[in-house]
Amino acid sequence: MMKKDTKGDYGQGAERLNMDALSNAIDKASVISFDFFDTLFVRPLTHPEDAFDLLGIQFNIADFKAQRRKAQAEAFRQMTKDGRKEITLQNIYDKFPLPQHQRDAIQQAEYSLELELVQPNKELFPLFQQLVASEKTVVITSDMYFSANFFVDVLKRYGLEQVPLFISADRNATKRDSGELFDSVVSACGVVASQVLHIGDNYLADVQRPQERGLAAFHYVRDVAYLGDKKQCIATSMAQGLLNTDDAEKITPGTFQALGYQFGGPANFGFLHWITQQAKQDAVDVVLFVSRDGYALERLAKNYCADQLPEFHYFLGSRIAFNLALITEENFEQNIPFLLSGSVGLSPGELFERIGVCPPADAVLQNLGIDPQRRISIEDHEVLGQLMFGYRSEIMKVCSRNRRGLFMYLCQSGVKAGNKIALVDVGWNGTTQEAFELAVCPIIDIDVVGYYFCLADTPERQRRSRTLHMKAMVNKESTSSSIVDSVYENRVAVEMFFSAPHNTIIGYRPNGLSVEVVGDPGRAKATGHEQFNLAINEGIDMFAESFTQQQKRLNVSLTPLQTVAPIIELVSNAQWRTNPLIGQIENFDSWGSSRNQVVRFADYFTN
Repeated sequence: MMKKDTKGDYGQGAERLNMDALSNAIDKASVISFDFFDTLFVRPLTHPEDAFDLLGIQFNIADFKAQRRKAQAEAFRQMTKDGRKEITLQNIYDKFPLPQHQRDAIQQAEYSLELELVQPNKELFPLFQQLVASEKTVVITSDMYFSANFFVDVLKRYGLEQVPLFISADRNATKRDSGELFDSVVSACGVVASQVLHIGDNYLADVQRPQERGLAAFHYVRDVAYLGDKKQCIATSMAQGLLNTDDAEKITPGTFQALGYQFGGPANFGFLHWITQQAKQDAVDVVLFVSRDGYALERLAKNYCADQLPEFHYFLGSRIAFNLALITEENFEQNIPFLLSGSVGLSPGELFERIGVCPPADAVLQNLGIDPQRRISIEDHEVLGQLMFGYRSEIMKVCSRNRRGLFMYLCQSGVKAGNKIALVDVGWNGTTQEAFELAVCPIIDIDVVGYYFCLADTPERQRRSRTLHMKAMVNKESTSSSIVDSVYENRVAVEMFFSAPHNTIIGYRPNGLSVEVVGDPGRAKATGHEQFNLAINEGIDMFAESFTQQQKRLNVSLTPLQTVAPIIELVSNAQWRTNPLIGQIENFDSWGSSRNQVVRFADYFTN
């Protein structure tokens, strides 16, 4: 977006300026001066100083950004003391309290990093090229501590190294302070000041100062969808920066695709690389990415790290399927609480539907004194438990079938006795892993380790950790107790980015030598679930591709925790709960879905 200068020569107001209006302004000038950074060229970061975070990662200096800022401030103080008007990159690194060889290495790395970061602004660069090819005099005027050599190195890539450069670091004059740098432009071009049009993004340096020197000025303001917060993590800056540049035309802001790109992409990509590290460390034989949490993880594994993982599969299963498979005649009664869990608000028949059992006829329920249309409350659990026990023969048919099918499915997935299996789940208390081990280990001798995005600090999880081998990427040791609590409290948001465009798997049906999975569509219509899941996963894939290329180009590799930070930032701020897009989602959890009620996202965290 280009805006007219509110005080400029070409009209009052801050309305948008179209390209025709800009062309008219250019026609009136003999010399066209472009600002460089954030005008002619942009960076795929939300804030320029985020580049310092990338350097800190490269050189493993945790507080590099703070050190770099301090050195620059000290360089400015020295500049003032020496009576100079601008600093250079060398001046900055002279103030670093590091050995000379290390300072030189980081200084060169910053130069190289900025070369790789800057890219043409698609809105202005074609116009710039057109003007250079015309009879107009075109120059670049920039306040920057890099010398002209940097700008020449950038422009060479586009065959534009002949463009005259007016760089503050070389000329000991600036735009921002008093506009003296514009005097150099006017003098070198041999024109009067009013014949020069300067275009730039900074109101003080690119509008006010040139006007004070008699030049014409246009205030250019990029129309970016993602402004960012200066306190945000580097992964968020990189993701939003890509959405503002490389992928701006591919992803529409305010869509599930954009949410998948910003949060689902970093969450899945970072978690996957943590899994890769752990699987190697634990000498895992087979990785099972359990549905639906593992849907994107398995796909990304195929595309980006198949050679770094042992055998792996997208394993169609769930806490429900594994719990049903573990139920036997001997333990049926102790598993009735599971069968009744999450049933408040459901009708009695829906208790059976959600486990794949044909419910008793209404007449049968009525004969037992149970109203088929009654909405279940906690007070009904005793009588419903008795109903479940009385109906156990039908339930056991499904449980036995699931157990046989699960065993066959494991064998078809390459799992053998003696294997070490990694069971991948997003979180939170180890219920899925516990059910899996109780169902599987009695029939096949395997060693199971659970890999989790986050494990909650709850008594339930603590109890399971004493008997189960469980590892979490986000835990109080790797982050903090408060972060773990925030992630767990807002787990429904995290789960949204680890979902799949298919129904929850509730069982298995052997069919000869093959196995069919049984899905649960839920009792209430889940409007648009497949569409929003597909859109989120499209965003995840696009992020992974762009982020991989970006890390390679910038010679930087974020750690898994650094990569997943955007989703931790998201759930650490309850503002996400008011997102209208997320508010559209209904009946996300099929286990608790009912024809009697519509469950919205807000209901999961409303007291």
